[in-house]
Amino acid sequence: MEKNTSKRRTDIAAETIGRQIVRGKLSIGQVLPNDQVMCESLDISRTILREALRILGAKGLVKAVPKAGTFVNDTDKWAMLDSDILNWLTDTTTSSRLEPLLVEMIDIRLAIEPGAAALTASRAQATERQRVSELFQSLKLATTPASSHEAEAAFIDCILANCHNRFFNSHRMLAKTCLKLLFEHTERYNYLSLTAHESAVRAIINYEPQNARRSMQAILLQASPIIRNKKNPADESAG
Repeated sequence: MEKNTSKRRTDIAAETIGRQIVRGKLSIGQVLPNDQVMCESLDISRTILREALRILGAKGLVKAVPKAGTFVNDTDKWAMLDSDILNWLTDTTTSSRLEPLLVEMIDIRLAIEPGAAALTASRAQATERQRVSELFQSLKLATTPASSHEAEAAFIDCILANCHNRFFNSHRMLAKTCLKLLFEHTERYNYLSLTAHESAVRAIINYEPQNARRSMQAILLQASPIIRNKKNPADESAG
């Protein structure tokens, strides 16, 4: 029981400090207060503090410098696909930080998910293809923004889960987080078009990887007005 209590206090301390970093209350490059100050402010022991900082160090949020202290890392060192960091980003995102965060999320989804859809079309088993189709039917039957969001999240996750490449598993939480932000902060699910989703299902069912790739790209491009309105002029001239 004592061990479980200690772990819980460590997790709470790591979350508290982590949220302060993600929120910007502890600035990039800032040295953290000394152990005594932090222990008193968090009402924890030095052992728990050290373990909490070890956890945050593994996530890339802080680094310990001998004889200098523990510093907040630059964001390019953060493990952005870490589930805790994604949750903290979601919970602490302000309106001014939302747009650039969503832009980055859609950028990486565009780089990864069309390829995952192509692999699912190539590699999925018959039962897995059927499951994609069933989840699309659930999406079609959704009648509220909340149910549409839940159904689309399950649909996208199923495609990622059935591409038969384990490295895509680390991306699934980011996709879910992005869809959650779109649901909470945009009107996407008030006006969700399912044309591209239907094309993706058809391509997956019919073993058409390139069509699946194009359809998933179309889903992502219509997912966020932010991306659609920031289309690169060079892309238009190229098309």
